Amino acid sequence: MVVFNEFKHRDEAVGALARRIGERLRFAVYRRATASMIVSGGASPRDLFRALKLTPVPWYLVTIVPSDEGWVPVDDDDSSEGLFRRELLSGEPGFATFVSLYRRDCAAVDSLPALCASLASVRRPFDAVVLGMGTDGHMASLFPDSPDIGEALHSDAEFVVQRVPRLKHARVSLTPRSLLDAHEVSLVFFGATKRGVYEQSLAPGPIEECPVRALVRQERVPVNVYWAP
Repeated sequence: MVVFNEFKHRDEAVGALARRIGERLRFAVYRRATASMIVSGGASPRDLFRALKLTPVPWYLVTIVPSDEGWVPVDDDDSSEGLFRRELLSGEPGFATFVSLYRRDCAAVDSLPALCASLASVRRPFDAVVLGMGTDGHMASLFPDSPDIGEALHSDAEFVVQRVPRLKHARVSLTPRSLLDAHEVSLVFFGATKRGVYEQSLAPGPIEECPVRALVRQERVPVNVYWAP
């Protein structure tokens, strides 16, 4: 089931989402003394990071995992981990356990066993999954113009490597199977263009043409959408 939450201003949307994430993480810590969160990089979640830093959460009991990662060093502009460390992992959130997806000494495809092993130690189902959406309908690093997007979307693996011709570097991404191993998923995006892409994603059509359909057209996990102009 998808619930669409519309706000007049972007700061209202990210504030509401930050409060919801805080509730989910505090509840998980109360129930089992640990919590887990999957978060994507990109423009929309970056706005969320600032609000999360002001949200009361026992971050030292939380594990944070990126939904995807560019295969570049952390100091590269395309590194999701670099974004996390600059925008989120300071102050109280800096006490969270962060699961890095980049391995400096091997190729992306060779890293998959190690990435799966690192994810195995994270408590499942994930307590919160936060994703953005691109104007092409991609989520995480599941892009419609990837040559093997169909295989990636239907894979039983935890991670896949995506090589998109227009991008400079390979990317690793959690698959829909992993992203939906969650109590709840939040999708955040802004602007009229992305609103149109979202509405198109609800219409019939192959998920390969609009990968976010794998999220909004499934009925197993609740999805909350946060949007503002």
